[in-house]
Amino acid sequence: MIAVGMMDRKIVLQERSQSVDGTYGGINTILYTPNAEEIWSHVIWKGVKVDEKGDQLQNNQVVEFYCRNGGAMATATVEDYIEMNSEKHYIDVINVVDGREKYLQIITTQVTT
Repeated sequence: MIAVGMMDRKIVLQERSQSVDGTYGGINTILYTPNAEEIWSHVIWKGVKVDEKGDQLQNNQVVEFYCRNGGAMATATVEDYIEMNSEKHYIDVINVVDGREKYLQIITTQVTT
């Protein structure tokens, strides 16, 4: 169970949109726009990402976000990403947790440079 007081990190959901040029052989344009709704989350840093062989992947940090299921997060997909402290966290998995579909567990990968 996650108490409301534990959701102390402000995050921004960057939503993906795609448009296609109307001419023959048009160019796909992918654009990420920030959702205007204020989203608060509980954050857990899990450590480095591991590949199929069990080897640790350098510069990859697994981060779990727990937030309320509703509002801006109700439309979140794995094509979007979460921005926190000017860092991009690419969404890998979105799970519904804690009965009555009250909270979302979002497992992300942060690629550090």
